[in-house]
Amino acid sequence: MHVRENIRIRKFDMAIPVLLWLFLIICCISFLLYMVQKNDIENNNYYNSVSKQNQLTVKGRIEGDIYLLKTIAAGFGGMDSDHARQLPDIVSRMKLSMEGMRVEYSKQLDWIRLDREDYYLNVLIKGNENQPLGYLYAGNVCHVLNELLNTQIYASLGICAVFDNRGNLIAASGNRSDELAGSDIKHKIYDMISSGQQTSSKLKIGVRGQEHAVLLPLEINDWYLLNTFPRSDLEIRYMETTVGIGILILLSSGLFFIFYFRQYRTIAANQKTLVNIAYTDSLTRCHNFYAFKEEAERILKNADMKSYAVWYCDIKKFKFINDVLGYEEGDRILITIANLLQKCPKQNFLFCRVSADNFAGLCQYESRAELQNWFQKLVQAFRQQELTNNKRIATELCMGVYCLEEEDRNVSIDNIVNRANIAQKYIKSLPGDQFGFYNKEIRDKVVDESELESEMEGAIERQEFRIFVQPKISIQNNNRIVGGEVLVRWDNPRKGTILPGQFISIMEREGKIILLDRYMFDLSCKWLHEYLQSGNPPINLAVNVSKMGILREDFVDYYGSIKEKYEIPDGLLELEFTETVMLSDDTVFNGLVAKLHERGFICSLDDFGAGYSSLNLLKNLSIDIVKLDIMFFRKSNDIRRERIVISNIINMAKELHIKTIAEGVEFTETVEFLKSAGCDIIQGYVFARPMPLEDFERLLGETKSLSPTDENKAVNICTEK
Repeated sequence: MHVRENIRIRKFDMAIPVLLWLFLIICCISFLLYMVQKNDIENNNYYNSVSKQNQLTVKGRIEGDIYLLKTIAAGFGGMDSDHARQLPDIVSRMKLSMEGMRVEYSKQLDWIRLDREDYYLNVLIKGNENQPLGYLYAGNVCHVLNELLNTQIYASLGICAVFDNRGNLIAASGNRSDELAGSDIKHKIYDMISSGQQTSSKLKIGVRGQEHAVLLPLEINDWYLLNTFPRSDLEIRYMETTVGIGILILLSSGLFFIFYFRQYRTIAANQKTLVNIAYTDSLTRCHNFYAFKEEAERILKNADMKSYAVWYCDIKKFKFINDVLGYEEGDRILITIANLLQKCPKQNFLFCRVSADNFAGLCQYESRAELQNWFQKLVQAFRQQELTNNKRIATELCMGVYCLEEEDRNVSIDNIVNRANIAQKYIKSLPGDQFGFYNKEIRDKVVDESELESEMEGAIERQEFRIFVQPKISIQNNNRIVGGEVLVRWDNPRKGTILPGQFISIMEREGKIILLDRYMFDLSCKWLHEYLQSGNPPINLAVNVSKMGILREDFVDYYGSIKEKYEIPDGLLELEFTETVMLSDDTVFNGLVAKLHERGFICSLDDFGAGYSSLNLLKNLSIDIVKLDIMFFRKSNDIRRERIVISNIINMAKELHIKTIAEGVEFTETVEFLKSAGCDIIQGYVFARPMPLEDFERLLGETKSLSPTDENKAVNICTEK
């Protein structure tokens, strides 16, 4: 996945806190609304309960008063008309008072004389012939009801009032009769009675505003009891709490958004920086390989593939430039090339720095000659600028080009760039500035390598890799065979015998060299075990170890366990390390050598003289054997100088108690020189070529020493009794 896609995902991740915040706010608001609704329901239930309690109390009191009047009336019942004339005096003399109710007598109810309320509490007195003798009634009904209503629940805070079925006020608690006597209230009460509405939360009475009202029938004289409730302190506190929580939510939301906005800006800035880092080369400020691949894929997505080419450019001897002139000079050269490429006027031109001194690019072209001319102009511009800045070393460029075909549409950019890189490597060894196209010869080589690569792992399982051994000859001890170096050959069923130069580099590139190293070491130990078990004299066996194998954490334990498995005595197995392996860290390597010595291994430095730091290695590394590189023994222009160098290296090694082995020796005169110089062992065609393990074992059984010969293809075996 591309870096920009990762950043888009991170932007989506930034939205998650906002979504969570919105979810939290919605939950809080929903909870508050739920609590408000729940509070309203609880208040309504409470108000209805109180109103029903007041209804029962008022109704019971009125029914009790009526019952009392009926009882008195029954006491006066059965009188004749003559005695009935004395009723007013009797009632007057009685001065009856029933808990504040004043009882009056009237022959007839006179609506002009009596208050309208008085009519509602009256009882008929019947004579001996069931004739009406008059009426007993409550003379102060309004006062009685007012006192009664004042004693009801919430009467002091709200209103407790009695209305008739037309909305007329009968009585009310407190001093609020004037507020209820208006026509507006009368109409509202009448509307509630007519519609059967028992509750209302919007009944506005007087200056107090809206109050919650409950209207219940008393079932006496078509009267209705009205109870009103003001907003309670609890409700007010609850609303205040709700408002407070709402304000806190708003404040916290504001703080959250301030913090979130600041974090978003910081993260956005950081992401922009990360994109810049991820897609920009830190030294040249041009595209890096990641950015190049993404942009190249975009350009080629719908383009005519045949009009595009990918190139890969390398600076020759760049490591030497860094070592001799310094890294600052090397960096300056890289920046110069990047600036020159940046000025290229070609259409759809794209380039990047891949790594170190390697640049790759994509460009549109019409002919191959056009690409070659562009490279020559680039070389001229680079050389002209370098002549001004660097007069000590001539800097040369090497460029390989791969021209795309339509069938490359589904090929990855990595593979396409790799083909251009292969073309560059193919011509890099040629002198001067070089430019070349990826062609059939190179393609066949790549196909061949791919085929070998696909067969490698299976080849180990099928045991197609065989041991070859090149004998080691002790020239200071009558040319005796003292051991051999284990080499590898691949018996491929398709190609026959394949030499290591054709497959070792591929195995190193694909990381399969470790499997081959360990396979060969196991076979070598197995053979040496069987050889020794047969009663043969001990010999030294040297096995090569790759750099990748040394870097494995279990390197020492694995090789030590195989040695112990086959019961190989100490001092017979020699592990060869190349000079390039040791260049990375002397301290780490010396620690590794110490562990191998403890396990009974001999350690040798192979390819000594291949690099300019060899003497420094000889001084610092605690090795047992130095193998002089074959390059020392090629015919040189000045044999005298060559032999002075070799003699002094051998002498230094002796003083350091390090044995010397000369490998790649082909001439008898070289043997005589090395013997006189004090070299211990020779390994080369002058004595014997590498041979199959079976032939080497047979050679050991037939002879103890070999005679040198200049005939590279002939081996003269001299038997010593």
